Amino acid sequence: MACVRPYRARAGPSRQPIRVQILQPRARPSIFFIGMRCVLALLLAVPLAANPLPQASGESLAGQKVVLPDAFLGQPAVVIWSFSREAGELTAQWAAPLARDRVNVWSAAVIEAAPRLIRPMIRSGMRRSSPPPFHPRFLCITSGEKQLRQALAVQDDRLPIVTLLDAQGSVVWRHAGPYSQAADAELRRRISETR
Repeated sequence: MACVRPYRARAGPSRQPIRVQILQPRARPSIFFIGMRCVLALLLAVPLAANPLPQASGESLAGQKVVLPDAFLGQPAVVIWSFSREAGELTAQWAAPLARDRVNVWSAAVIEAAPRLIRPMIRSGMRRSSPPPFHPRFLCITSGEKQLRQALAVQDDRLPIVTLLDAQGSVVWRHAGPYSQAADAELRRRISETR
């Protein structure tokens, strides 16, 4: 409903006619917009720490087809990524102590860039160099490398990248580099917080 408010013009003689200003009623915000504002405020207040892992596919050394992050859903997991042979040689230093302490640990060698004819030889070499009980948890990733590189912020292919994934498959902690006691202690602290 419009409201009428008369006022007198300031300039000129007093015999000027009265002008009328029509005020429009203020639109009341709907409940939808109020709710959206509240949701937006909550999202901005809570830091978004988890980084979702992109979809990638490959095969374990035991011959099982895997799709990431589906393979890691349901419980926290430590994944040690390697994008080169040099990084692959450093993953055992990370994986062995974690597996010994019954941590849900996986190794993932991203070999998409290798020619298809060479990939079976790479897998065979990995199979020979890793202990047989670990073969189901050693993944050879053959698709999704570009998205993985972006999500994991790979800067140096020669270094392994250790990630802690939450039960939804999102990265909650990341370390790039060879094994160190300080990084291992930080990872174990984060694992206990995630459980």
